[in-house]
Amino acid sequence: MHGHHRDPALWPDPERFDPRRFLGRDPRPGELIPQGGGDAHTGHRCTGEDITVHLVATLSTTLADLDFDMPEQDLRIPVSRVPTRPRSGVRIQIPARTPLTTSPGSPAQR
Repeated sequence: MHGHHRDPALWPDPERFDPRRFLGRDPRPGELIPQGGGDAHTGHRCTGEDITVHLVATLSTTLADLDFDMPEQDLRIPVSRVPTRPRSGVRIQIPARTPLTTSPGSPAQR
């Protein structure tokens, strides 16, 4: 999966964090493999896959709509660790003027 998600033949600029990649479309089968490959009903998959995929889809849409910056960080992924993650985690900075949510009476609604 590590190599698949970083294959430049499949992903333009594969090392760049870009939550906008799937705006306006769903990933094609086998394109994004967040929890393993194969059929979820017959293969060995993560028991939390459904909620994880839902959270990733929701977060991606939210991040795509935000004005954010990514500070310098170590995004190398040690493949000897399972589960793995970028060495520094993934940190983003959201300007204070960007509301994450709006509700009646919030500054964005006034």
